[in-house]
Amino acid sequence: MVLEKRVMTKGKKSIGRQRIEIKELDDRGKQQVTFSKRRTGLFKKASELCVLCGAEVAVFVFSQKKNMYSFGHPNVETILERYLAGKTMSDSSSSSQELVPVDEFNRQYDQLQKELEKEKMHLAEIEEMNKKMKNTNVGFWWDEPFDENMGLEEMEQYMKALQEVRRKVGARIEEFRMPRTSLMQPMNMPMGLGNDFVNVNSWESNACGGFLCWNNI
Repeated sequence: MVLEKRVMTKGKKSIGRQRIEIKELDDRGKQQVTFSKRRTGLFKKASELCVLCGAEVAVFVFSQKKNMYSFGHPNVETILERYLAGKTMSDSSSSSQELVPVDEFNRQYDQLQKELEKEKMHLAEIEEMNKKMKNTNVGFWWDEPFDENMGLEEMEQYMKALQEVRRKVGARIEEFRMPRTSLMQPMNMPMGLGNDFVNVNSWESNACGGFLCWNNI
């Protein structure tokens, strides 16, 4: 195989086309680089053919290491199945639609996009409401009107949050109700004071020596 190449010299007119022989490259590195570039170019041309002409194309390329690379539109399986069965494009149009339901994918994508936008708007409304509550400092978050659009999972999380708040409040109340045993329990009496009753609340510090003076009542 030969290719024609127009050779241009600086400051001179073209000397015409010259034939360049296409032969296998001896350098293994150059082979790999050339294979990658030419394969990409081949697939690109096939893709352009599909877009410009509406053609259905399948291309298979095997490297020296027996690695396979393929390109297909609408997909390789459809083209290969039709080729083996000897079907025309009109005969396989129904099976192609079943294998590649592009319209269905687009419909589902649009639906998910709408649901995503709806959730974003819902989140923005909640954040705006929380912002107003913080600015006004009126009421608590559990006083806010219940959102009827909440799903089952959100309601379960809401209920768990309420239960956790109730638990913490109850524990805090118990802390306040517990007697201060460290102040109410009588201290051990010093030796020699007998069995006189000692009122812990009546002891005072002796300013002279730093000892405790016990006042029996």
